[in-house]
Amino acid sequence: MNPGLKAWDFCGWRGLRTHANPFLKYPALKGRVSAGGRMKRIYLDNNATTGVDPRILNSMLPELSAIPNNPSSVHYFGQEAKSRLNQARETIAAFLGVKPQEIIFTSGGTEAMNLLLRGFFPKEVSGHAITSNVEHACVFQTLKHLEERGLQVDYLPAGLFGAVMPDQIKAAIRPNTRFIALTAASNETGVKHDLDAIGPIALDAGIPLIVDGVAWLGKELFKVHPGIAGMGFSGHKIHAPQGTGFAFVRSSLKLSPQLTGGIQEYNLRAGTQNMPGIIGLAKAISLLKTELPDATHRMAILRDKLESSLLQTANPVIVNGMGPRICNTCNLSFPGVQGDELLIALDLAGIAASHGSACSSGALEPSRILTSMGLPPQMARSSLRFSLCRDTTSEEIDRAITVISEVVKTLRNLYTATVQKE
Repeated sequence: MNPGLKAWDFCGWRGLRTHANPFLKYPALKGRVSAGGRMKRIYLDNNATTGVDPRILNSMLPELSAIPNNPSSVHYFGQEAKSRLNQARETIAAFLGVKPQEIIFTSGGTEAMNLLLRGFFPKEVSGHAITSNVEHACVFQTLKHLEERGLQVDYLPAGLFGAVMPDQIKAAIRPNTRFIALTAASNETGVKHDLDAIGPIALDAGIPLIVDGVAWLGKELFKVHPGIAGMGFSGHKIHAPQGTGFAFVRSSLKLSPQLTGGIQEYNLRAGTQNMPGIIGLAKAISLLKTELPDATHRMAILRDKLESSLLQTANPVIVNGMGPRICNTCNLSFPGVQGDELLIALDLAGIAASHGSACSSGALEPSRILTSMGLPPQMARSSLRFSLCRDTTSEEIDRAITVISEVVKTLRNLYTATVQKE
């Protein structure tokens, strides 16, 4: 942390607006930061969560206001609910190009990935698994837990490219490999794995390929490759409500349920279904059919504009992840700036971004994903992730470019002045 800013509690966010704010005097922030005033905020953290689309909210209201409906009940109301549940399942399956009975509703992406990974081991944990060293925590931590119980795991290095190569996957396969687990696209860098090339490798080897599709869904149109045995998805990353998600489980993949009780969701996920959430999730998927690919194009143009402009106006700036990316994500390092300080300074100026790290014990640690890619810790600490959505406007990006550039210059000047004083 820069010595000149050490009065602020950057992890606990306490006292931020009670200390002298060195950013108030800069032109780019005029009219945006004021004592007790409101500002027009710009949200560039859509890989963390998205706002609920009003059309999706409206689709849910009948479920929330009608007579309580349980799709497991045999009476009229239950059967009406079951019909709507089946329709939602069919909508999602058609979008992915899979069978309706292969869609298992969950509470989100984390639960879906836990089902897909832990479900391989109804009793003893054994065998070997292949993954990358840049997986989301829902995969990384789950595999670490399974590793403690006896699973052998190869964490293949993604390097500065940001994704593992198909040849790395092929070379890592063993006779006892149980599955391959990869993210379709990194939620931190946006870099995509080449599933069109990896899928056939898994298919030829007869090894299930399990894919974390959370960051991929809603960014571009796709169909599930025949070599993919399972995928996990989340609703709140595509403008549906939080607490919704689903797993694609290919019919040939036999898994053990992680939540036991009733026989809901083809006996893979016990518990009464969240009907309002599922209806909203299905509506979100149906909207993708009309929003994409135009939204993909718009997000890519705005992301590239943000990125290319900052490379000039906030130079030096480094783009993290050299591989092909989803349309909405850029992860940038700002040498000479601490990412935690930049994150909070931008928040004070009305720009929401992400540091890609967790607050623990009063300290912000550098991103595990970035350091695993090979970035030096100091470079990882200087990084922020900016993630757009289909509602992000050109005006918002123009304003963000101005504010980010000004704040980065301010922080660099403060640090230089502090060092010179010492």
